[in-house]
Amino acid sequence: MFFFLLPNELFGQAPDLGVTSSFALIYINAPARTSKADRLFKQWDYLRAAELYEKEASENPNADVFFKLGECYRILKQYKKEEQAAYDKVNEAGIYSNSEFYLNYGLVLRANGNYYQAKAAFRKRSELMPSDLRGEFFSNSIELVIDDQKWDEPITITNVSTLNTVYADFSPVFYKEGIVFTSSRETACQEKIYGRMGVAYNDLYYANKGSNNIDFTDVVPFLKNNKEYNDGPASFSANFDTLYVSGVKTYLTDNRRKKNKTGENRILISTNKNGQWTEPTLFAFNSDNFSVAFPYLAPNGSRLFFVSNMPGGYGETDIYYCNREGNKWGNPINMGPNINTFNREKFPYIDSKGNFYFSSDGYQGFGGMDICIALNNNGTLEKAKPMKHPFNSYFDDYGILFIEDEKTGYFTSNRKDGGVGDDDIYYFDLERDQLVNDLSASAYTIGYRPTPRDKGVRFLVHSPKNIPDKRLVRETFPLRNYIFFDLGSTEIPDRYVLLTRDQVHEFKETQLENFTPSKPTSRSKRQMTAYYNILNIVGDRLEENPSSGITLVGSSEKGAEDGKAMAKSVKKYLTDIFLIDGSRIGIEGRSKPKIPSEQPGGKLELELLRQGDRRVSIESSSPAMLMEFQSGSDALLKEVEIIDVQEAPLESYVSFNAIGATETFSSWSLNISDTTGTVQHLGPYTREKVSIPGKFLLGSQTSGKYKVTMCGKTNSGHTVTMDTTIQIVLWTKNIIEKGMRFSVLFEFDFSKSITLYERYLTNIVTPKIPENATLFIHGYADVIGETDKNLSLSLARATDVSNIIKRALANTGRNDVKFKILGFGEDQALTPFANILPEERFYNRTVIIDIIPK
Repeated sequence: MFFFLLPNELFGQAPDLGVTSSFALIYINAPARTSKADRLFKQWDYLRAAELYEKEASENPNADVFFKLGECYRILKQYKKEEQAAYDKVNEAGIYSNSEFYLNYGLVLRANGNYYQAKAAFRKRSELMPSDLRGEFFSNSIELVIDDQKWDEPITITNVSTLNTVYADFSPVFYKEGIVFTSSRETACQEKIYGRMGVAYNDLYYANKGSNNIDFTDVVPFLKNNKEYNDGPASFSANFDTLYVSGVKTYLTDNRRKKNKTGENRILISTNKNGQWTEPTLFAFNSDNFSVAFPYLAPNGSRLFFVSNMPGGYGETDIYYCNREGNKWGNPINMGPNINTFNREKFPYIDSKGNFYFSSDGYQGFGGMDICIALNNNGTLEKAKPMKHPFNSYFDDYGILFIEDEKTGYFTSNRKDGGVGDDDIYYFDLERDQLVNDLSASAYTIGYRPTPRDKGVRFLVHSPKNIPDKRLVRETFPLRNYIFFDLGSTEIPDRYVLLTRDQVHEFKETQLENFTPSKPTSRSKRQMTAYYNILNIVGDRLEENPSSGITLVGSSEKGAEDGKAMAKSVKKYLTDIFLIDGSRIGIEGRSKPKIPSEQPGGKLELELLRQGDRRVSIESSSPAMLMEFQSGSDALLKEVEIIDVQEAPLESYVSFNAIGATETFSSWSLNISDTTGTVQHLGPYTREKVSIPGKFLLGSQTSGKYKVTMCGKTNSGHTVTMDTTIQIVLWTKNIIEKGMRFSVLFEFDFSKSITLYERYLTNIVTPKIPENATLFIHGYADVIGETDKNLSLSLARATDVSNIIKRALANTGRNDVKFKILGFGEDQALTPFANILPEERFYNRTVIIDIIPK
């Protein structure tokens, strides 16, 4: 038995429609039909719920009823004008308390082509919910789409009327001499109405191909009759003997409905034996706890793609794949941020060149689901982009499929211009013969221009004459006042250094190298050894300062009592091992820390954020415990001073500058070859400047001559190459102690971190800068968030720190210091620490100040 939901409402979540205070009395005294409508809405019977809300709105109009009515229309997907009319009524009533309304209102305005009104709605969403970046994201997409619509493309789109009906017809796939597609048309065997969408259930249908690509005949059901479930879409093996199909049992018990709001989406597999399809077997990674659907088998059969909302993804639904391992499928692999977004990705497909297509509503496209493409660059998929009009429209566009000539094919859309019914199948012809050069798929992505507008790019390389190998640095290292606990445990993790009572008298804050973690973390460094001694440092300071006290605030996603249990574990260690009087240590439990990582409305990378929020914070009002000029619950502990050997100092970096690349190139790469012909391939990059440690290029050599080739891919599809040569020499002078290093740590609150550090940078750091020194101020970020935004954020933080020091120097009449300001973002090769554990991610939110004397 096969079953599946309609394409545009798979994984659709029931919206939060909490009653607002201004209309509470209306609901208390509401007619019986409103209560029944609410019940039908919760049961996904949106068509009948809408009918009752319509009656209530005509007799007792108010914003909440119109909002619920608009939500029904939005989910039903067939009433865009009615949906906007209902939302218009909500908007006319004044500022609506549920900010989700403005996001949905903007989306339907955009889908109806009312772009500037949509922009205003998205801005209102950002104003009411600034932590949710979707409002700003969709607002910024408006001008981009309007500009792109001004350019005509050599392509024709034709409705395949021999397949389409007034119902939903979608997702064709090739099958032998014809095609198999999915339809909700009413037939003699399929007349039952699916209340969630108000149409008949879906079935798979087969059609014979006629004399051309838009002529099909003999449309018949593909599988045996199915009166209870939805079928499709489908994917076949190359020899058509294996079928993969999506399915969902649409009517669930109340308990199952609460557990899985989206229905039990799954993939089923059937084989053809003697002309008959066998009873399906379940895909190995189906689950009762999340959905698995939209199977697509790669042309060579080695990889199965699918869509899921399993935990750990980037958004509502992500695209995953499994590699074939003998007779089974390997573990699911998320396709990553080049494909997946905070919203929904569906309908995977690969063309003969390895370019990856899918549909998404998480890109800055036209509206609804947009067809997107990630180009195959020598086996690596580039960052995906939405395709242009007329592939994409105001409406939902998805399910692209190329014919063997690679210039014609099919896709599905519910656009009204040229449409026959709900979702229709369209035929497209790229008309490549009209172009001077062969057309690559990138010509049909957002941002393409028919006439190249490439600006000039200058390529410069700066390589130090002598590269210092190492430097001994006196580092003032800040102590993050958090102890992070593993999920599900209230015991102090064993990566922290825990002493016995006999070892306490040997512990010295100045000799931390004698007390190293028993299980060093990845990329373990001297600084992390200092941090992992935080409990011992606190215990030692409490011993030496009998009048000082601390408060331990435990925060747990399980609630305040679990957080308090974590705090008690820390207290027990300090009282048992360092014999600190328990009255000097306060205990508090919370469900969220006072400065949480997870923000209201956030949907991205929640697992990593919640790891950071499961912690015990050490608070104190004693200056003996705290960093200079800091106070309050978020104050850092007093720093430790350590002597560290700095590998590959920043002045040893070779910088590659593609000036003008951000305007001209979609990306650029480096090929660096030595005199033996060995080539190192680096990139691709999207920023203009890249810095790489010279020692990385040298490897085991002490010097070398290198040819550097920059390869840039322009926005119009051209390739630009530029060459130069560099000489690198490793400086082998004896290591001497001459550097100083300070760090500035950041929470999510960007400006507050700077405020806390301003006096410290002005009164502690600046006076230590010798005359004619050079300051390398370099910012970093953890891996949470978009890569480009993290790069910009790291540079902005470094710039703010440098501005504070520049002002402090100017106030004393000094202008002798040179500044080099760098932002490395989340670059894993350059961040101070790995990003595996929460403490590593927190320490990577930093700006490091290296002070190099003349």
